[in-house]
Amino acid sequence: MKSSNKTKQKTPPWENPIFLTIMTFVGGYMNGYTYITRNNILANMHTANMSKLGINIALGNWQEALRYFIPIVACILGAVFSELVKSMIIKCKYIGDWRKIALVIESIGLFFIGLIPTFFPDIFVTNLVSFFMGYQLCLFKECLGIGFNTTICTGNIRNVGLLLYNVLDEKSKNSIKKLLTFTILTFSFAVGAIPGTLVSLAISTKAVWICSFILLIQSFWINIYENKNCLK
Repeated sequence: MKSSNKTKQKTPPWENPIFLTIMTFVGGYMNGYTYITRNNILANMHTANMSKLGINIALGNWQEALRYFIPIVACILGAVFSELVKSMIIKCKYIGDWRKIALVIESIGLFFIGLIPTFFPDIFVTNLVSFFMGYQLCLFKECLGIGFNTTICTGNIRNVGLLLYNVLDEKSKNSIKKLLTFTILTFSFAVGAIPGTLVSLAISTKAVWICSFILLIQSFWINIYENKNCLK
């Protein structure tokens, strides 16, 4: 039984496919949330924001260009904040993985976003979401030894294509398993957007509290892993 438990706990939650599927679900949910509650704005679409930034600069639409520039900056600042949180937690000699506390911070942030009424300017809310999605993007970077993102999809779609080639080339059970795993991971973003849309239609801004609750559960998952990992 002991050796079995050690085998099960070998992969930490932050690299576990199920854990990362849930985190990617949250990323998709948040896009559905801002799309419904904030006039069809997708807070995570920074590839599109980059393109629209350049297009509007070329056309001389400086005010419109600024509108796409600000969420990009918010995402960058979210990444900076994630490294700041990591650094502070490590310097405090916290016993445990820093991501556990980082998830609690994100959960609190999303909870307060749910308190912001719809009459507040959309740009305020969508940039806050962009900030926290940039923050989350830096918390989880890898699954089964392969780079993975929980709030954007282009790189993940590329991984599915590369893994499909490996299946066709190698025809091994391991390559098939990886392909299925990353396909599920990648499309969990779209799956998350479904309840993100439907729940937001039903309860508006407070729909984000579901993600806040999910993040707390994810933090608790890390805590359970750490407790079991400490047992000898």
